[in-house]
Amino acid sequence: MSNPNVDNDGFRLVGSKKRISKRKPTKVPERDFKIEQQDTIIDLEKSKQRILAAVDDLRSSPYYHTVTNSVSTLLKNKSVIEIVCLGLGHLADCAISRYQLALLVCLRNLLKPRKVLVHDPVFYKAECQILNDLELEVIEENNEGSYVISGEGATVVYLPHCPKQLTNNFLWSNWSQNLQNCVLICNSFASLFENQPNRIILETVPYIHKIQPHTTEIALENNFKFTDIFNDTSIHIFPNKALEKLDSKFWAKADRPCYNDTEEFITSCMIEKLTL
Repeated sequence: MSNPNVDNDGFRLVGSKKRISKRKPTKVPERDFKIEQQDTIIDLEKSKQRILAAVDDLRSSPYYHTVTNSVSTLLKNKSVIEIVCLGLGHLADCAISRYQLALLVCLRNLLKPRKVLVHDPVFYKAECQILNDLELEVIEENNEGSYVISGEGATVVYLPHCPKQLTNNFLWSNWSQNLQNCVLICNSFASLFENQPNRIILETVPYIHKIQPHTTEIALENNFKFTDIFNDTSIHIFPNKALEKLDSKFWAKADRPCYNDTEEFITSCMIEKLTL
């Protein structure tokens, strides 16, 4: 008997889910509060060795094989133009961030894109140097997730435990059928709809709300040994056969989204200085 929760490629699709425990979002200052990046002394070599050790650790895990097999199957031999990663956090002093970076490095090594771009407004200068040493390109400007993907091939967008506003901004920036070229790895859309009222989602992140019914979400079993690193993470794709049915009214977009009363989303106006 066929399993209704498994698609033609053998993936377990996401349906209704029980409430999932998420990592508590980092508290950041209110929107009118200016924060300044600090120069923090970091042992660069020690930090790089820890990151490389995390890469080796992750690569030997079942979770790595689940993610890479899923991504490879979804891409169906498409050429990957770029990987874009936002919101890694502090790599030098946070084990969660190191392992999330380790997955990015593993995806880079597997997919061999033309470029890999990373950004987080909280990066220390020394952390930017570490990323450059790993041959990752640091985006200097905090564009709040508003990165426009290439139309020449596939883009993998990796937003580990990022606030939903960042994902909403990314969707707004790419609000067209070109989303078919995106493989989006981020917090589960299904969990968001399970855990928050539909009205609140529509009011706060309308582009997630609009695209979710036309999204195929691939469940990733949270079987890594440290369960707080990749919890609630899913792969989302936007199949062309679904997008091409949508009319021009659906694709009309308003001005850039604005957010009020949020503590989890670092906007550009919060950043007084980012010196790389």
